[in-house]
Amino acid sequence: MTVLSAGGCVLVLSRNFVQYACFGLFGIIALQTVAYSILWDLKFLMRNLALGGGLLLLLAESRSEGKSMFAGVPSMGESSPKQYMQLGGRVLLVLMFMTLLHFDSSFFSILQNMVGTALIILVAVGFKTKLAALTLVVWLLAINVYFNAFWTVPAYKPMHDFLKYDFFQTTSVIGGLLLVVALGPGGVSMDEKKKEWSGLDMSKGSVVLAYSGGLDTSCILVWLKEQGYDVIAYLANIGQDEDFDAARKKAEKLGAKKVFIEDLRSEFVEEFIWPAVQANAVYEDRYLLGTSIARPCIARKQVQIARQEGAQYVSHGATGKGNDQIRFELTCYALYPQVQIIAPWRIPEFYKRFHGRKDLMEYAEKHGIPVPVTPKAPWSMDANLMHISYESGILENPKNHAPSDLYQMTKNPEDSPKEPDVLEIEFAKGVPVKVTHVKEGKSIDKPLEIFCYLNEIGGKHGVGRIDIVENRFIGMKSRGIYETPGGTILLQAHLDIETFTMDREVRKIKQSLGIKFSELIYNGFWYSPECEFVRHCIAKSQENVEGRVQLSVFKGQVYILGRESPKSLYNEELVSMDVQGDYDPCDASGFIKINAVRLREHNRLQGAAQKKL
Repeated sequence: MTVLSAGGCVLVLSRNFVQYACFGLFGIIALQTVAYSILWDLKFLMRNLALGGGLLLLLAESRSEGKSMFAGVPSMGESSPKQYMQLGGRVLLVLMFMTLLHFDSSFFSILQNMVGTALIILVAVGFKTKLAALTLVVWLLAINVYFNAFWTVPAYKPMHDFLKYDFFQTTSVIGGLLLVVALGPGGVSMDEKKKEWSGLDMSKGSVVLAYSGGLDTSCILVWLKEQGYDVIAYLANIGQDEDFDAARKKAEKLGAKKVFIEDLRSEFVEEFIWPAVQANAVYEDRYLLGTSIARPCIARKQVQIARQEGAQYVSHGATGKGNDQIRFELTCYALYPQVQIIAPWRIPEFYKRFHGRKDLMEYAEKHGIPVPVTPKAPWSMDANLMHISYESGILENPKNHAPSDLYQMTKNPEDSPKEPDVLEIEFAKGVPVKVTHVKEGKSIDKPLEIFCYLNEIGGKHGVGRIDIVENRFIGMKSRGIYETPGGTILLQAHLDIETFTMDREVRKIKQSLGIKFSELIYNGFWYSPECEFVRHCIAKSQENVEGRVQLSVFKGQVYILGRESPKSLYNEELVSMDVQGDYDPCDASGFIKINAVRLREHNRLQGAAQKKL
């Protein structure tokens, strides 16, 4: 028995197989209870039960370090078994003190009984638990040393072993109480209920904030906490140049309840950029929708986190004049109909307090929010894997030229290499599946890597820069500067292979669908029934769009060099000027006359009417 007890203690102290050791020690206590006839001695039975309470607390503590041994047992919540073990341990520990109560009329005994009983009750119900348990530790330690001083009794006397057993048993219970001091009472206690009740009084609920780590959203995080919300910060990695670890630490320092940093780059490419490539999506003939198409990707994950965390609110830092507020919120409402949205820049209390960057900087300084030491560029910038956009500030005057140091994703074409990069892009169902550098022989076939490589090549040659005035959905015009290197290369390549493989009349319909699709993306309707329908139709049109396109990237331009496809509709013999092929030129006469009927009748009838006038 002694060897088994010692072995269990060694395992516990070394933090190896703690749960198994606890069960072993439980068994030893049970055997001792029967073997020493303690079962019929109420005082010693209660002390053994108190010792079991200490082991139960140790078992609860070990659950927080490793996987539960009760993983298959249903529970009301993730931590319920641990909480009930802590409750059981506390209740069993206080049994020790019931054996110390003395029922006599002396003042000291009455005072000791009253104080001891009060502390016992406080520990049992979990009220001021740590303080009460610590007081009991001090009291029990003093009593143990005073009453169980076995070292004062000669070893040959029976009382020596009795006091020694009682001393170490009591010491084990003291250890259990120290666990209560260290871990707290657990969930089933008045202390924890007070936190919940206090939280109900103080907190308005949880809000998932689309957080960037910049000045605006950092101030919004602190402001939301001021308003009484528990803030969950969410930062999406969609390919921007960001120190995500620093952003996490900053959010935690500012008081975020939780911080989620999600790598969405692959799904951004495959589920959002690729459909845009299939559609040849361009808004108002020039804008490749880099910001627009990222918003539903970001907002989708934000909603998933809100549902997962039971948050009834989501928030963002988009302004009240722009398109992003619409894109974020339409996605949130579509995917989480019950959600409530907090848009600070549309709340008078917020935007009347913060008129601009100066006010935000003062607020940041007051609340200890770290801000950049260097002055911010005099324009607003938004970056992702697909593009970088620039607007606001000095760019609001559409006459002002973009400063030469504005562009970050692309080189000035004048400074680009003097030799072109020749690429071969292979498509299947309208989606790029492989890119090969013809000269270097380098091939890439993973979606995210393909897009990053095209960004690299396009950026090197200054491809994809545009400076436009566009029509915002909300009803105003805005000036934006964009650089979309990889997207521009893919647009030119896809247009070429699509024309090569798609029927003329199908392509006409598909072109109109592409325009509609672009408007839906720009206006924030990605998750709408009409957009789902259009995406389905466009995907259907791409079934035969496959083959390879060779192109040259050079000095800000993309030049198509050639193409081939097993699904080509190009008949070299039919179109040749040197071979007759399966075509009779005489048929063209009837074709022309049939098409001329409408024109001749129009001129005959309308011309006659005009002559009468």
